[in-house]
Order: sequence, then C-alpha cells, then structure tokens
Amino acid sequence: MSKNDKMSDPNTRQNNQISKLAKDAMTTARSHLASSSNQRLLDAAKWLTAYALSPKFDVQEALDVLLGKGLNKDAIIDHCIPISARHMGEDWVSDTLSFSDVTVGTAHLHMLLNNISLTRKSTTHGADGKCALVVVLGQEQHTLGAMILGDQLRRAGYSLKILLKTTEAEVLKHVKSNSYDAICFSAGSESAARLSATCVNKIRHSDKNSPLMFLGGSILNHDPTITVPPEFDLACNELDVLIDKIENNLTRT
Repeated sequence: MSKNDKMSDPNTRQNNQISKLAKDAMTTARSHLASSSNQRLLDAAKWLTAYALSPKFDVQEALDVLLGKGLNKDAIIDHCIPISARHMGEDWVSDTLSFSDVTVGTAHLHMLLNNISLTRKSTTHGADGKCALVVVLGQEQHTLGAMILGDQLRRAGYSLKILLKTTEAEVLKHVKSNSYDAICFSAGSESAARLSATCVNKIRHSDKNSPLMFLGGSILNHDPTITVPPEFDLACNELDVLIDKIENNLTRT
C-alpha cells in the first residue's frame, strides 16, 4: 500500500498513532541518563526490536537475553523498550513494517514491561507514604509511556494506581475512595487532553482539597502551538520536574 493510499484509509488516525508511539514512550524516560547513548544499550534495543516482531516471542527469554547483555531492569524499561518502540514507529512510517506487525511488536513490548514492573508493585503505603494515580482516558492508544512513568514513580517511592483506557466515572470513583498526592494524565492528542481537562474540572468540583493534576504524553511534542488546557497544575514530560513539584507541594502542606 502506498503512502497516499494510507492517508486516504478510514483507519488513518488509528494507524498514524503508531508513528507517534515512540515519542510518547521516550519522553517519559529520564532523558538525562547517559546510558541512552551507550552502544551496548543501542545494540540490545536493536535485538529487542527484531525479537519483539517475531511470532515466537517469549517474554522470559527476552528478559533473560537482555539481562545477559549486561542491562539491568531499570535500563530495559527506561531506555531499551522506548528505543525499540521508536524503531518500530520509524519503520512503519518508512513503509518497512505493516500496522499489524507494529501492533504485535508493541504488544510484546507491553508484555516485557509488565513482566518487570509487576514485581515492583505495592498495594499499600504508610500514613506518610506518597501515592499517585496515572490515567489514560478513553480509547487513547498511547499507554506504553504511561506504564513506563508508573514504573519510574514506583522506583521513586510512590504507591501507584494505573488506569488505562478508563472512563471519567472510574477516575472519579478512585479519587473519591483513595487519597492521592498527584494525578498524572497521559494524552496523545488534543481531544484526549481536552477530555482529561474535563475530568480534572470534575475532580476539583467534587474535592476542594484535590491533588496536583499533571498532563504529559506525546501531545506535548506533536505541535508546539497546541494550547495546554489551564486546568492542569503542570504540563511536562520531565520526570524530575514532576517529582519536584509533588515533593514541594507535600513540604508546603
């Protein structure tokens, strides 16, 4: 199928999200870590890309091979998986991968990420513990970055709840029955950002002591002219900035 045919396909909007997948994943990784430019890491990511596209993909074998290549689990999540996602997105844009191939490949990356991050999950936190909610509303396809962010927050000492492709009602239910220090919305499109802003407004109206509200995701990278809804306390894809904002708020409180 030619590129022109793709652009006229009724599924273009869904397909085009693949080309943005890497940005969503990469911008949630810690950009200041030098390991992202390490040749060993890049070689491992190249191997992961090829293996994730294989129908014989096995998540435990993938993890064992990457660990055998000298990577630790943090590097796999923060850098190797996002780089692999970027490779797939770029290959789709250049017509060397089909949409179905990329769908399978990214599903395998999700499996690998889950295999690692599930071992870190905690369901309780102390009276002074920090707790965050990561939200992806509606049918937003960009969930890999939100999951990477969740793992990073757990490593930073946060108890965490992640709601993927969820509803506004479900978010309000969780906020009502749990105490969160921050709610992080991930959006890959302007419509998803507006949907998230509407949810923020409802949370603030239902709870005067509502937590900090953040907006992140590939929406912040696609178009520099996009106006970020003012409902959020902060819009950024920098993990350290986000954590500093939360910590400063906790200190003041």
